[in-house]
Amino acid sequence: MAGRLQRAFNAMTHKLERRKPAPTTNPVNPAQRLADLYRGSFDFVDATTNKKHQLAVSADLAIAIDGKQLPGKIVGITTDALTFLDHFGYELIISCKDGFPVTIYDEAEDQTYTIIYPELNPDKQD
Repeated sequence: MAGRLQRAFNAMTHKLERRKPAPTTNPVNPAQRLADLYRGSFDFVDATTNKKHQLAVSADLAIAIDGKQLPGKIVGITTDALTFLDHFGYELIISCKDGFPVTIYDEAEDQTYTIIYPELNPDKQD
C-alpha cells in the first residue's frame, strides 16, 4: 500500500515539475502605444515672429506650449494625427508621418508649423 501511495505521489509531483509557468508578458495597451507616438517635446518656429516655440505632449496627452498647459481635450487620435480641441473651440492637429510627428496645424492662427528635429539637421555645425 505504501508503495502505491509513493508512486502516486511521485507521479503527481513529476507532472507538476514538468509544468512550465505561463510566460509573464506585459502586453502594451494599443491605446497607450498610439499615445506614445505623440508623447514628447517638439520644437517649431513661427514664421511670422521668427520665434522658436516648444510643444510638449505628456504621457496622458496633456498639451503645453512653451511650458504653459493648454486647457482642452483630445478629440481624435490615429497613427496619422492627434487632434486637440482647445477651450475656445479651435483645433490643434499634430500630424505624423512614418511614426514621427512632422507638423502642427493651429486652426486659431490658420498656420501649419513644421516640427524641427535638430539632430537630423545636416546644416548644423558643432
